[in-house]
Amino acid sequence: MSSTKISMDEIMSAGYEIKAAEKGSWRVYDENNPIPGYFEFDWLSSRFPDLYHEFALSSIGLITKLHTLIDFSEMNVLDVGAGTGRSSIELSKKAKKVYSTDVYSSVIHFGKNEIQRLGIQNIEYTYGDRDNLPFKDSTFDAVVFSWAEPNHIEAYRVLKNNGHLIQMASIPGALCGEITDYLHGTNHHDQKIFLPNYPDAFELQDHSVFSGIPLVDSISVHKFTCLTKYESYEELAAIVGRLYGPKAKKYFIEKKQDTFSWRLEIKIGQVKK
Repeated sequence: MSSTKISMDEIMSAGYEIKAAEKGSWRVYDENNPIPGYFEFDWLSSRFPDLYHEFALSSIGLITKLHTLIDFSEMNVLDVGAGTGRSSIELSKKAKKVYSTDVYSSVIHFGKNEIQRLGIQNIEYTYGDRDNLPFKDSTFDAVVFSWAEPNHIEAYRVLKNNGHLIQMASIPGALCGEITDYLHGTNHHDQKIFLPNYPDAFELQDHSVFSGIPLVDSISVHKFTCLTKYESYEELAAIVGRLYGPKAKKYFIEKKQDTFSWRLEIKIGQVKK
């Protein structure tokens, strides 16, 4: 299963127990028929966790901003869909303890190795399905979904009264950051929002955004621009080329650009029990 020669049927039949390919093997693939395919992020991250870890610098930006909004110093935090650990590692720099969950064994293994390599003592990785989290009711001070599909009801169950439910990703419609419109041939976004000095924005939303779970107050939504920098434009082009396809690769090669800009948002609500 670790060979680069594997069919999509074999990957899907392996499911959550898919084995990671050799480190760096993501660089060799058929551009016209890659396996896994472009934009198939769950399969891509589970098959090539090193690729996803190199790419996921926006997760660092999200947690860095989050640390300016919430003091985690006395909190036990659950990071759901933690993947290779970018978000958990950043959370651990401030939080009392981070519990990291994912369903793919390959990314759990990668994440465990990474925190061991870094000598981090306050992260605990475990298998955990967002729809059936392996924790008792009212366990955590905060639950974080960073680029992960949320289950608000299950998060509410494991949160303490006044606990923070946090959902973070790109702004709606900009899943591919600054190249979203370029890739899809659209013109939905003012490209100024991806400039590093573009101002932050703040708004309030009601509890319907979090599936109607009881909240102390409105959900606060913080929007900001995050510029991620890679070791070279060639490396960035190789990474996004494997994830998004040849058109994305061409964008960064032609511009000789080693940065990737995102307009991100953080939604925070405190639960009421």
